[in-house]
Amino acid sequence: MSNNSTGSYAALSSGRSGTRDCYAGDGFTVSRVVVGPIDNNAYLVRCEPTGISLLVDAADEIDQLTQLVGDSSVAAIMTTHGHWDHHQAAEDASQRFGVPALLHPSDWDIAGKPFDALAAGPLSFGEVKATVVHTPGHTPGSVCVILDGVALTGDTLFPGGPGATRFDHSSFPTIIESIRSSLFTLPDETVVLPGHGDSTTIGQERDQLDTWIARGW
Repeated sequence: MSNNSTGSYAALSSGRSGTRDCYAGDGFTVSRVVVGPIDNNAYLVRCEPTGISLLVDAADEIDQLTQLVGDSSVAAIMTTHGHWDHHQAAEDASQRFGVPALLHPSDWDIAGKPFDALAAGPLSFGEVKATVVHTPGHTPGSVCVILDGVALTGDTLFPGGPGATRFDHSSFPTIIESIRSSLFTLPDETVVLPGHGDSTTIGQERDQLDTWIARGW
């Protein structure tokens, strides 16, 4: 683990290695498990003083997600966007843990299944305070979760570029503006935990923005 001014994190690489602790902040931790046919990252944000947690992207493999949750008490299941690979186990997880599965209403049609409404704005569970930021572009209802020192970005931002915008409901100019206005305003050392693959930091990605715009993806 390497230390920075907001917390400590272990850089993630793609591939399956069981549950991994990937970020330790002030009073909370973030852990990851890789699940599903296209290796989705599912994250558990846990308030350490209370044991209350937020499950982000219940993508698949409910038993793996249950191991990720462990002895914590899940407050809610949050889905970063409506694409099928990010919520295959959301309904099972909602029933198993007895909590709502949340998705931004702009993505309900894409998901094709019922969710409770996820609103942008402050979010708290236990003693943890987070912010849900609406970051459209990959999908109309894409969101990111911002905590102290770390951002869970779903398929909005990856190492080396934005999420794919080849779909009819996607927009490259929109995702660029979302990244510029909602993510690249964060400090350089902010850890980026995306919906697939490796972690990165805001500082590592910000200087590449003009290159992404020039190449068009």
